[in-house]
Amino acid sequence: MLSTNPTDPTFRSYSAVQAQTYAVERRSYPNELYDIVLKYHTSTGGKLNQLLDVGCGPGNATRDLSIAFDRAVGADPSAEMIAAARSRGGKTRSGDDIKFEISLAEECSKINEIGAETVDLLTVAMAAHWFNMDAFWTEAAKVLKPGGSVALWTLASLYCHPCTPNAAEVQRILFHLEREVLAPFELPSNRLSRDMYDKLVLPWDMMPPITAFSSSDFVRYEWDRNGILSNGSTFFGQSDEASLDELERGLATSSMVTRWRDANPNLAGTDKDCVQEAMKKLKEALNGQETFIQGSGTVLLLFKKQSS
Repeated sequence: MLSTNPTDPTFRSYSAVQAQTYAVERRSYPNELYDIVLKYHTSTGGKLNQLLDVGCGPGNATRDLSIAFDRAVGADPSAEMIAAARSRGGKTRSGDDIKFEISLAEECSKINEIGAETVDLLTVAMAAHWFNMDAFWTEAAKVLKPGGSVALWTLASLYCHPCTPNAAEVQRILFHLEREVLAPFELPSNRLSRDMYDKLVLPWDMMPPITAFSSSDFVRYEWDRNGILSNGSTFFGQSDEASLDELERGLATSSMVTRWRDANPNLAGTDKDCVQEAMKKLKEALNGQETFIQGSGTVLLLFKKQSS
């Protein structure tokens, strides 16, 4: 397994405008995913007192899950992401405000609201690939209550539904953008996510291993790898068509597109912009159609801290 120390050079340095745009344009995760996380957590003895969501960005997943908990904290190292999260707010099931704090995931035990063995569920939505996982697992073992759970998930690549008109050409255009145009701006962390966490460092991979977590309680779910629909008909948790405009705005929040635009300031936002060119080609491939069903591969990893 990889034991690298990836860093996030993009989201951590987001401006206020970029953080607010990210908050608006990034979709929430499927309710089905949240249901699986909560069922795993509660069916194995987990309580619903304290949620901690690290790498929370503007807090989209934090807000979605907080309604199941009495208290909730979202943490992210980006000051502007946390400012965006605070501006959007959110409540827990007890009516308390969600607390949003600037903090590395690898230092979450230092957050004022978080102490040793105070967290019931620790979540990471599309962010673990940016972490130093050795340090993260040490902190997770420290802050989780015995019987607490960790849930990590990410989405991989962008696929069109097989029913899409001219699907093969549409998919070729999507892959060309991701795997050729943006390839020079892909970091090891991006590849770790695209490979659906196959090589993410797990607690028992470390030397020495983090014994608070047992591989016998570990559960891995994955859906729609390589765009092959797991249920044969729909992407996991997604069935709605999305417009090319929505796709364009969503792609603009990706780290690789951000880095491409930073490296090509004279092209960014013009008809030579990498996303603009892809949208033009997609529209042609779709014969002028403005929407199509889009989805991603999804992977969810679930862990349990031993009771004693």
